[in-house]
Amino acid sequence: MASARDPLMLAARIGGATRDVRIIEVGPHAYRVTVDGVEHAVDARQLRPGSFSLLIDQHSVACDVRCDGDRYRIDLDGRTVELTLVDALRHGGVSLEADVVEGPQEIRAMMPGKIVTVLVAAGDAVEKDQGILVVEAMKMENEVKSAGAGVVKEVLVRPGQAVEAGEVLARLE
Repeated sequence: MASARDPLMLAARIGGATRDVRIIEVGPHAYRVTVDGVEHAVDARQLRPGSFSLLIDQHSVACDVRCDGDRYRIDLDGRTVELTLVDALRHGGVSLEADVVEGPQEIRAMMPGKIVTVLVAAGDAVEKDQGILVVEAMKMENEVKSAGAGVVKEVLVRPGQAVEAGEVLARLE
């Protein structure tokens, strides 16, 4: 997870609205999460895969998370939220609302983690939203997908390799 000197910067798209999110790990299980400039103290404990107990600004919340790449369905105490997370490093110059990504792409790690599986090889043709690799971060496996169609130029990681936030994992052309 992002440390105080290396915050994780994301954009969360919920319905038609986009929220700026910044996450900083401040201690074991403790995070400072800022959403659109409003800071929250969060203590997060994983109960089992995909299920968490959260203490958000001293308010206890049960949370179940299901993910498909950058898309998440979160059940919070009986309320369901569907959102898409976009890494600011990976999509720096691309509009969040863009449907088509053209030209070379760098696939980057959204947060520190470990490569679980590489789903493509150099020379493979890929479609928009096709899985490129799987990264384990925060005890959850996340499939990293292509933002657009292209051909895999190179894969820079292998299963079991540790990666840092913003690190280039693969290049497409």
